[in-house]
Amino acid sequence: MLVHFKAPVMAETRPEKLQKAVESSILTQQTLQHEVDQWSAQREQALAEIQDLQIRRKWMQHQLQKYQTYLAKQEEEIKELERTREKAEIIRMSLEPYLDEVVERLADFIDSDLQFLTQERQKRLAFLKDSLNDYRLGLSEKFRRVMEALQVEAGYGSSVEKIEDSLVLDGEETQVVLLRIGRTALFYQSLDGSRVGRFNQETGKWEKLSADCSEELTRAIEMAEKRRAMELVDLPVGRPSQ
Repeated sequence: MLVHFKAPVMAETRPEKLQKAVESSILTQQTLQHEVDQWSAQREQALAEIQDLQIRRKWMQHQLQKYQTYLAKQEEEIKELERTREKAEIIRMSLEPYLDEVVERLADFIDSDLQFLTQERQKRLAFLKDSLNDYRLGLSEKFRRVMEALQVEAGYGSSVEKIEDSLVLDGEETQVVLLRIGRTALFYQSLDGSRVGRFNQETGKWEKLSADCSEELTRAIEMAEKRRAMELVDLPVGRPSQ
C-alpha cells in the first residue's frame, strides 16, 4: 500500500501581504496622480485657449464695429459722389451750350471791334470752334480754352500796341504802322509818315486824318515802343474833324 504525502504549503506571512498592498496602493496612487497631472495640464491648456479665443472674440467685435462705421461712411460718400455726379451732369448740360453761345458772341464782338490782329484773332476763333466740336476733349478743357481766349481779348482793352501791317489806301496796298490804344482807338501811319488815319468803328472803315496828326502819332508810337517818356498827345479818338 502506497502512502502519498503532500508537500507542505508555506502560507504568506502577514508582513508580505501588507507590503504588497502598500505597493499596489502606491502604484495606484501614482497612476491616479499621473492622470490628474495630465488632466490638469489639459485644463490649463484649455483655459489658455479659451482666454485666447475670448481676446480674439473681443477683437473681432471691435473690428466689426469699426467696419460697420467704415461701411456707413463709405455709403454716405457714395451717396455724396452720386449727388455730385448728378450736379456735374446738370452743369455739363448747361455749360456746353453756354460755351457755344459765348464763342458765337465773341465772334460777333470781334467783327464789330477795332480791326487789329485780324488773322490772329480769327485763327483763335477757329481753334475754339474746333475745340468745342471735338468729342475727345473733356468739358473742363473746353471751358479752359474759352476762358483763356476771353482773357486774351480782355487784355487788349488795357494795352497799347504797335503793329506793322499793310492796308489798302487810295486803291493800293501800303505798308503802315498801326497804333492800337486799348479798344479806344486804332490809328495808322504810312512808313514815310505822309499819310495818317484812324479806324472808324461806326462805319467799319479807315478814315484819313489831317497831316497835322502825323507828328503826334509818331510821338505816341515812340511811347508805345518805350523809346520816349510818357506824355500827353493830341489825337482824335472820336469823330475826325472835317
